[in-house]
Amino acid sequence: MALVNTKLTTSTASIIAGTSVQSKAITCMYFCNTTGTTAYVNVFAVPSGGTVANCIIYNNLSIAAQDTVVVDLEKIILGDGDSIQANCTVDNSIALTISYVGI
Repeated sequence: MALVNTKLTTSTASIIAGTSVQSKAITCMYFCNTTGTTAYVNVFAVPSGGTVANCIIYNNLSIAAQDTVVVDLEKIILGDGDSIQANCTVDNSIALTISYVGI
């Protein structure tokens, strides 16, 4: 198993992607709000060559102040060029950790 960690911003960014060498199986995502106010997160599962349009999987996910939301009920397989992208309402308010397995 491996981890990817980042702080989200208001700009949508690619967090993790599959490559031609290794697909990635997302096993869990942790969204930790490190601020004193509620923050909102958008998460996109973007196919290779695609854009975030029509690819949203979590829309304005509300995360209370100093709280963590764990998403571990579904598994997502990222093939070559597929990616998980995300943003939030307040720069650097959400620490995102993704656990994955290379396959």
